[in-house]
Parts: sequence; C-alpha cells; structure tokens
Amino acid sequence: MVEHVLRVAAELVEEIGYEAVVGSPTLLLDKTGVSRGSFYAFFETPERVLDEMCYRQMQGSTADLDRALRERPGRDWTEIVEVLVVHYTREHQTPLIRELWVRQNLTERVRALDELWIEDMAGRLLQQFRRHAPLFSELAEIHCSVALHAIERLFQFAFTDDENGDPVVVDEARFMLTRYFAGHA
Repeated sequence: MVEHVLRVAAELVEEIGYEAVVGSPTLLLDKTGVSRGSFYAFFETPERVLDEMCYRQMQGSTADLDRALRERPGRDWTEIVEVLVVHYTREHQTPLIRELWVRQNLTERVRALDELWIEDMAGRLLQQFRRHAPLFSELAEIHCSVALHAIERLFQFAFTDDENGDPVVVDEARFMLTRYFAGHA
C-alpha cells in the first residue's frame, strides 16, 4: 500500500505539480483508492508522502552516484567531475526532480535531509579525490560540500526552463568544478 501511494503521488506531482497535490488533502486519497484510515496509519499528511518520496529519491541517488564513482577507471581525477555532471544531468532530466528540487518544492524536513545528503556525499567525494594522493592532500570535506552546493544551484539554473538542461550552463558547471578542484590540488 505504501509503495502504491508513493507511486501515485509521484505521478500526480509530475502531472499536476507539487502545490496541487499538497493543496488538496483528498486528491491523493481519491487517486490511490486507499482508505482514509490506511492512508493516515502510514502518513500524517500528503506532505509526509512527498517527504518519503524525496527521502527514497535521495537514497537512490546515493546508490547511483556511488556506483558511478566506483566504476570510473580512476586514472584521472577529472573523471570525478564528469561523473558528477553526468549524474546531475540524468537526475535533473527526471520530471519529479525538476518539480521538487529545481522548483524548490521541498518541506523543511526534506531540506534538512538534503543538507545531510550533501554532507554524506562530500565525504564520499573526498575519498574519491584522496585516491589521487598526494595531489589532493589539502582537500577537505568542506571543499567538496561547497562544490556540491554549487553544482546543485547551477543545475537548478540549467533545468529551470529546459527539461534537458541548458547545455551552456551544464558545460559551465563542468568547467567551474574542474577549475575549483584544480585550485585545491
């Protein structure tokens, strides 16, 4: 039942938008066909459904990014930047990501989780850069966190009006990250 509610909620957010879903408490109930009692046994509000959806999206994003970083050849540190750019591009091409993250339709709870996600990924990025020691011996987790915050904002900008992402902005993100990390090498 929970999976069904999350799937229907994602479809609704993509079709009619976040505000419409959270603005009508009965819409999600009607579309899922789940009884009020069953729904509220698992979710306090439609916002909590979307919180869970976002949390699961972040978990999937972590797994995908980890896999891509592990599978990179590892010969050149610039591969890390390329993995990040490709990962963010793929994610932001997803309508759900654009509706929630690009348009900033995130609850305070999800914003806090997103901040924790960035901290976690910053540590993982640092480990990847440390594989190229001694080149990045001075690189710290805060540097990786700053880079992730920057790429998140740049990808919001790139995908605001273009569902495939403005290629000029995506290229600028790649350039900026490469120069930024090179400056810490």
